[in-house]
Amino acid sequence: MVKKALFVIIILFSSVSGLFAAAPKGITISIQGAGTGDLIEGFKYALKVEASAAGYDLTDNTSEAKYIIKFASEFDQVQQKSKITVSLVRVADSYEIVSMEYLFTDEEEMLLYSQLVFFMLMANLPDDETASSAVVDNSWRDKWLYARASFDYSIMLLGLKKDGLVAGLGMTNPSNPLSIAPLDNKANPIMGVGLGAEVQVLDFLSLEPGAQISYENLVQGHTIYNLLLTMSVKFPLKFFSGFVFEPYIMGAYPMRFPKANEIFVKYPMIAYGGGIQFAVKMEKNSALFFEAGYLYYGDVTMKNKYIDLFPEPEVIKYNYSVICFKIGYKYGFFDRKK
Repeated sequence: MVKKALFVIIILFSSVSGLFAAAPKGITISIQGAGTGDLIEGFKYALKVEASAAGYDLTDNTSEAKYIIKFASEFDQVQQKSKITVSLVRVADSYEIVSMEYLFTDEEEMLLYSQLVFFMLMANLPDDETASSAVVDNSWRDKWLYARASFDYSIMLLGLKKDGLVAGLGMTNPSNPLSIAPLDNKANPIMGVGLGAEVQVLDFLSLEPGAQISYENLVQGHTIYNLLLTMSVKFPLKFFSGFVFEPYIMGAYPMRFPKANEIFVKYPMIAYGGGIQFAVKMEKNSALFFEAGYLYYGDVTMKNKYIDLFPEPEVIKYNYSVICFKIGYKYGFFDRKK
């Protein structure tokens, strides 16, 4: 699960490469892969995403390009793994500026390398190509208002509390006291979407009311939609051109429905936490962002869903918190005066 989540995050947030690849306007590159099949096409597409996000012009016609990224895949009989060989070639004299290779076991692992490979290739461009990089227009990060939308992937963490458990372990049936059904902590994935309106009241301070709705299926037959009304206090840090690093603190008010499906008999009224957002310029007024956050709810009490078999205890207590990852888009309105 962790590997797949990391894969999604890196691919969706690949445009962050535009911050560091030092891509001046007017450099055209062509990306050429040797071989056929989904694997070759997948790696080619991933490199094109990186190149486009970094500001390079792309062409499929090698005669129009100033540089060519060439790559090929083969199976290494010694290592018993697949191998990608990739190089950066200057078209004018066919000079190979740099070449590298790496091993991988599956397509996901191969695609995870695409961003790093692109960084390493373009870092070898001649100094005169990168010294004249165009100045980045940073007006996108100095707006009065931002509307944002995100896809949210959360992990619900339920830390089991021993209060009321039989022998501190689990559930039992009084008719057979030796039969104990042990319980443990829970970690449950949650999918959701979020909306927000961020108001930048000062250059270093923003307020963002928002809403996030998620789908919880912790117990079969008890599907719940959790609508979180949130308020965040953010602290934009603009140390790097084209990039904003934004730690924040947040409070949330949960509204859960339908009530008939509720598995919790005690649920906190307020959650609180914080996190950090990384935003990178997409267009003149917009940005792509990745966010990692943590919300703490506190103690919750859940119905014993096996009460027919193990009637004691009637309820089970947990300590509840959530880790959340978000990928989203924000658009700014109304320029602020510096």
